[in-house]
Amino acid sequence: MSNNLPSIAKLAAKHGIIPLKKLGQNFIFDETLCDKIVKASGLQDSNIALEIGPGPAGLTRSILKTSSGKLTVIEMDARCIPLLEEIKTVYPNLIIKQADALKVNLSELVTNEKVTIISNLPYNIGSVLLTSWLLQSKKINSMTLMLQKEVVDRIIAKPGIKSYGRLSVICQIVCKITKCFDVSPKAFYPEPKIWSSVVRLEPKKNAPSLQLLTTIEQITNLAFSGRRKMIKSSLKALSPDILPILEKLSIKESLRAENLSPDDYLALAKAILGMQNPVR
Repeated sequence: MSNNLPSIAKLAAKHGIIPLKKLGQNFIFDETLCDKIVKASGLQDSNIALEIGPGPAGLTRSILKTSSGKLTVIEMDARCIPLLEEIKTVYPNLIIKQADALKVNLSELVTNEKVTIISNLPYNIGSVLLTSWLLQSKKINSMTLMLQKEVVDRIIAKPGIKSYGRLSVICQIVCKITKCFDVSPKAFYPEPKIWSSVVRLEPKKNAPSLQLLTTIEQITNLAFSGRRKMIKSSLKALSPDILPILEKLSIKESLRAENLSPDDYLALAKAILGMQNPVR
């Protein structure tokens, strides 16, 4: 880099930062891989960006050299803050927030302009963060995330296969999804036991309202908690009138959770909400 900063690995060594298992840390020191992730995100110059868990800041630096827009990083590990402060001396558009990402609401960070999220998410909180962001999709331009390959397989899964579930339904209803590439364990230090994948999720312009998404969450929770049950049985607790609803939507009552498409779940949520809030 032409910015007088040491390499990613040297900067981490300078600040005495080694990965901690209890924080789910697996660091990337490969600058080429970091650049590849940012390129896959489609980040444009001046875009406002957000990164969770920057660690030794390899991905952070790739984001900063791509866009002159504000980049907020959320890091709970106090050891990484001095390293990030050193990078801020070269890139003043870097905003550092020491906090637990699970306790930070997107509305605290985003005002008028939508945010582009680019992160190598800690394995232990990746799915939880993604789900919370889906409920706030109107504030997001796109999300380019590195997650366990198994989680990305669930995100893109189609109806009728084992990995298809709640996460598949909600992600596919809210976003246009592109799986970018797989990442070998050898790309990390220390090497995890599993492969990772990078996925890009772009919220649809007509993404459902928060009320509708909350209803979809309730429906999929009931449906997939009893995924071997017929849909007429698993959704009884949600509405005593589930059979007429299924019939009206041409959804066979004998189907199971994994047989319904994301569009089926969206139609169910709209029908149930319509019954709860009839037009007068």
